[in-house]
Amino acid sequence: MWAGTTRSVVDCRAPHKWRNLLITFFAGLLLNACAGLEGPQVADYDEADFWDSSLIFVRHIDVSLLQSSHDHRPLNLSGFVSAIAARGDDLFFVDQGSGRLVQLSLSSMTADILTTLRIADSKGLYASNDGLVYVLDQFERTVVAIDTLYKETHRFSLASVMGSPADITMVDADQFLVVIDGLDGRMVRVDKLGGVYPLQRSRFPSRSALMSVTAIAAGGNSVFVLDDTAGEVVGFNLEGQAVGLYATDELGHATALAADSCGRFFVSDDDDGSLFIGLSDMSLPGVRVSVEELSGTEISDLWTDDVFLYVATRTDGIYVLLIDPECGL
Repeated sequence: MWAGTTRSVVDCRAPHKWRNLLITFFAGLLLNACAGLEGPQVADYDEADFWDSSLIFVRHIDVSLLQSSHDHRPLNLSGFVSAIAARGDDLFFVDQGSGRLVQLSLSSMTADILTTLRIADSKGLYASNDGLVYVLDQFERTVVAIDTLYKETHRFSLASVMGSPADITMVDADQFLVVIDGLDGRMVRVDKLGGVYPLQRSRFPSRSALMSVTAIAAGGNSVFVLDDTAGEVVGFNLEGQAVGLYATDELGHATALAADSCGRFFVSDDDDGSLFIGLSDMSLPGVRVSVEELSGTEISDLWTDDVFLYVATRTDGIYVLLIDPECGL
C-alpha cells in the first residue's frame, strides 16, 4: 500500500543539524545522568521536518557482562534477549537463555534479578509509569505484575481466555493492559485488579487470513498488531475496531514492533536488517532506515519512550538508538 523509500541513517560522528545539542545531551544523559530524564521535550516541527526521521546509534549493552548491584558479581546471563522495556533510568529485559527478568540501571550499569520464567521467549514485557513491570509467563498463561519499589508480585491468570498469549501493551494512560493471543489474534483487556474483558473487534482488514500474530504495541489512540506471516501491521482503536492496514507489501520477515505517542510505529525487518517507520494516520508514506550497527543481528523486540528506540537482539545484547526528531508531547 505504501511505497517505502530508503534513507541512510545519520551517523553520530557525521555533521548533522543536531550535532552540538546531541553531544551535550548524550554526555549527561547516557553516561551518567539517565536518572534525571523526566520525559521527552516539547518541540514544534513542520510536517517535512517531523518526517525527516533518522535513527542514530548511541550505545551497545553487552548483557552477558552485567554485574549485580548488590555484590558486583557477574549475573551469568546468556545475552540472548527476548523482550525489552524502559522507564527513565531503568531498562528491563528478559534474558531468554536463563529465563530471568532483569532490571538494569543505565546510570550505574548494574542489575537486579526480578523473577525467573520457565518459558522466556515471548515479547510480553511492559514497564508502566506507576512503577509496575508486567511480564508474560507463557508456561502458566499468566501476567506477572511486579512492583519494583516494594518488591511485591501479583499474578493475573489468562488460562480461561487464551491458548497462547504472545505479547502485551497498555492503553488509557497505562490504566489497562491489553494482551494478544498468538493463535487467533484475540485481544483482552486486563485491569489493575485482575479483571479480564474481551476487546471486541471487527475482522482484520487483511487480504489474507490471520496467520501469525507476533507483537502488539500502543501509541496515541491506536493499538498496532504485527502479523509476521501476512507481512503487515493492523491498527485498532481502543474499542477493538480495525481502523488501518499498514506496511502491506513493505515487510519481508518482520520480527518486532514498537509505537510512540506521536503515532509513529517501528517494525524490524530481518530480510535486510532495516527498520520500517510508519504513521498511524497514513498522511505520509512509510520510510525504511538502516543502522550499520544492527547489521547481522537478529532483532527480537523493540521499545520506545518517544526519545530513544531500544533494540533487543537474540545474538548481541541491546542497542540504544536516538529517534531524530524526538516525539513532542
